[in-house]
Amino acid sequence: MSEQLLQQIIQKLDRIENDQQAMKSDMGSMKSELGSMKSELGSMKETQALMQSQLSETNAIVRAIRDRQEETDAKLDALSMDVHKLHGELTHVKEGQERHERILEKLSLRSIEQETDISALRRAK
Repeated sequence: MSEQLLQQIIQKLDRIENDQQAMKSDMGSMKSELGSMKSELGSMKETQALMQSQLSETNAIVRAIRDRQEETDAKLDALSMDVHKLHGELTHVKEGQERHERILEKLSLRSIEQETDISALRRAK
């Protein structure tokens, strides 16, 4: 073999070796990036688990608030019914009072008339 051919073979082998070294370097870099990505993915999974836990807690709070609101609505309805009942009773009492006042007014007028008649009779004696 000629020395020139041997030189070409050596150069090709050197290039192949350099390419292999570059590929090894790239693979090392990719492994590092993959490790970083795995770490970030683990962090994201932890964050997602925490968010899921917080969401469950928030849902429980919302359900409790809804239940309390339903209780409050029922109490408010009961109070409204009581107020309407009291309003009706108060109206009835006012009507009764007005009727009693009219009767009392009539009785007062009669009493005054009777006193006037008695005074007239006394004077006539």
